[in-house]
Amino acid sequence: MSPRPKKLPTVLTTQEAQELLKQPNRKCPTGLRNYLIMLVMYRAGLRVSEALNLESKDINWQTGDLKVVDGKGGKDRVVPLETYVLDALAKWKEQRHRGAKFFTTLKGDELNDRYVRNYVKRYAVKAGILKDVHPHTLRHTYATEMLEKGFTIRELQELLGHLDIQTTMIYTHVNPVALRHKIQQSTWQLEE
Repeated sequence: MSPRPKKLPTVLTTQEAQELLKQPNRKCPTGLRNYLIMLVMYRAGLRVSEALNLESKDINWQTGDLKVVDGKGGKDRVVPLETYVLDALAKWKEQRHRGAKFFTTLKGDELNDRYVRNYVKRYAVKAGILKDVHPHTLRHTYATEMLEKGFTIRELQELLGHLDIQTTMIYTHVNPVALRHKIQQSTWQLEE
């Protein structure tokens, strides 16, 4: 049996990610919660299951580290959070239902990943994004942005919690926009 061809991951531009994150109505509790779930998938590279299993004790409010406990493959990891993400999570901490899970229904019941998948797709359509967007798209976008910012493939492997670096290598795909910019900005010219 021949191996399936590897497809490049769907990645959002920074503008598309920002438009997606603008869609939930953050003035209502469910909108704020939905925004924050997408935010931690996008700015911490979490899988949807990792975001939904997050507990308040997994966030170090002093250092800004988020601990993913028992991620895929049973692996734990620590992901540093940007200050604005930590601040946004702190706002939710004050109004969320007090239960083991950080993100729950308003009654405190667990959320399922199907719910998150549905609203991410719905928000993407509302934002006018023509790509097939799902929760993992936010993780792909995070990984791609980290490489573009100069993180090494090994650092990215650690942030994403991949056991095998070959899994992380999918994110080394060439960004056609960045490639075009580099070529167009090249100072090399032919002598006439």
